[in-house]
Amino acid sequence: MSRPHLFIRSQSVDGARSLGDVRSGLSDPHAAQLWKQLLDKTARELEEPLWTPSSALPGRKPQQIAHANREYELVAYTANRILDAALVGLLQDDRRYAESVCNQIRTVYDVDAWPEIEDKTHLAHGDHCSLRSGQLAFAIGCAYDWLYNLLTEAERTEILDGFDRRFTRQFRAALEHGDRWVNWRHNFCVVIYGGFAIAGMAFGDDYAESGWLLEVGKRPMDEYFDSLFGPEGEFNESVQYAGSAATAVCYLTAQQCHTPASTHPIVTQRLDAFCRWYMHFTHPPGRVAGFGDPAPDLPPVVFHYSAVASALRDGTFQWFYRQYADHTQDTHRKRASELLSYDPTVKAVDPTGHLSLGHAYHAQGKLISSRSSWDPDSAESIVYSKAAREYNHSHPDWGQVCLDGYGDRLLMDLGSPPAYPRYDRNRYYNYQQWGHNVLVFGENETGGVSIAERELAGSIERAEFDDERGGWWRLDLSSVYSDTQSVTRTVVHLLPRILVVVDEATLDHEIPISLRWHTADTPELLPNGNLTVHSDHATLSGCVMDLDGRAMLRASHHEYRSPYDVDALGDPQPQRHEPYVELAASGDRCRFVSLFCVQTRSAEGALWSSTSDGWEIETDEGKARAEVGGSRISVEGPRGSWVIEDG
Repeated sequence: MSRPHLFIRSQSVDGARSLGDVRSGLSDPHAAQLWKQLLDKTARELEEPLWTPSSALPGRKPQQIAHANREYELVAYTANRILDAALVGLLQDDRRYAESVCNQIRTVYDVDAWPEIEDKTHLAHGDHCSLRSGQLAFAIGCAYDWLYNLLTEAERTEILDGFDRRFTRQFRAALEHGDRWVNWRHNFCVVIYGGFAIAGMAFGDDYAESGWLLEVGKRPMDEYFDSLFGPEGEFNESVQYAGSAATAVCYLTAQQCHTPASTHPIVTQRLDAFCRWYMHFTHPPGRVAGFGDPAPDLPPVVFHYSAVASALRDGTFQWFYRQYADHTQDTHRKRASELLSYDPTVKAVDPTGHLSLGHAYHAQGKLISSRSSWDPDSAESIVYSKAAREYNHSHPDWGQVCLDGYGDRLLMDLGSPPAYPRYDRNRYYNYQQWGHNVLVFGENETGGVSIAERELAGSIERAEFDDERGGWWRLDLSSVYSDTQSVTRTVVHLLPRILVVVDEATLDHEIPISLRWHTADTPELLPNGNLTVHSDHATLSGCVMDLDGRAMLRASHHEYRSPYDVDALGDPQPQRHEPYVELAASGDRCRFVSLFCVQTRSAEGALWSSTSDGWEIETDEGKARAEVGGSRISVEGPRGSWVIEDG
């Protein structure tokens, strides 16, 4: 086998650049900037102590360091340290980096330095091998391949023997014991099976178990790709966890390097549809829609877009990659992979006019997005919503509606607690309907329909979009709730800044009814159902009403309460006291109307006022009006109007 041969080849093949191609490509301005980042990072890390689970690295939580845990951040930092130094050593033919990589790998193999590879929370589930092994397997395999000609024979043997002892044996034990993740087809699948398969490709014939690593991962990875995406690229986990698809792209790219095919596997696996889906749910100035786990304000993961743009020759993907690459967290950014896949001959193309401003997706979580523009830094407003739940890492958020304005989150999804809980997730408000911007019927300890009701799903009854006016959609949520005859949510987004939400329900009997809107900051309540919320760059003017006149608007905030106030390691959850407004009533039916207008922080802050047939507000473009009556909803402004005639 000629080395290197994975992600970078001694001679170029379709889907992989040669060592000479990569070196000569460093003259491109973006590649040169990326290369400088790698040189600065790896030079700094040459001087740092070797990392262990007790290392105080930036971004690691103090409790993880105190527990000497092997959480995602530590392992991602360590894997990237290995990958980045290996690539720099290869491109510069510098033995110092090979020695640094060997020392860090040796430390990972050392049971005194790293008593376990896996996260303590995964070990608590009985896992023999899990995500952390997959992350490190990817990095160690690539380092072996890239540094092959700089390593001594003894060092190569040490890497392979240590990998067999600390990784392959645990991987085999996990399969033999049927660890909980063995048949999962989400991020665990691609990180573990994919990571070990990449290691097998990288080691090649030098390692006796390479063929087995490839063989045992093939069926799960084939099934992963079959179940991962919906018809339009919808991902089967939360948008935040969709970043794990980057490893899937790496796996497909490695396949093409290892056994070149006439058609790149990226082309055959619907990666283009997925990439467009992910773009719709990435918001300026650089975060993804915060539905479900883990956090509501995570930056996008885009390093793999360089590979997809190259394979598909798609300029909009190149634009997306270039816009948001530097927003990606260091833990989630594989700069080495990014540099090897970046193709400067694919010119970046602004998606305006090429990708619609709004789209409704009818599979997986059934997500909907409508935005005022593709401005990567600030858009007047973005409305995002959903009707169902994803296969994994989802919350009881059927019907959720959120709103961003001028780069700030205004009507918010709270995401998960700061750290995952130890037990009884449904007793933490983040995992309850009460912790979302949705209707809740009745009162119980799980805060509405339980998160355990995984199979329930609403539907997108109708949806329509127009790049000049915005969009509107209706969600039928009747099947989510018991004791109800009909529950619908109609959402109207009138560009550039108006959001109207009409919630209607007919119930089997009288019961408490609640609607909460979680806001960016403590809301100021004003007469006639008005409220204002301020963020760094925007002011939100709202008006929330019960058309039957039974409910009054109130403001409050959340708080974790014992014993449901600790994380999986037993440490207290930080109290964030997220604010919300709530409209609460009791009855056998409801019709709630919520009006919102996004304005700049410096604007005068006009309020909604009643008219003879509805409400109106003064905006920068002129007056906007809304009417809700009988079977008709009308929202109009200077940019046009939406009229829904059937209620």
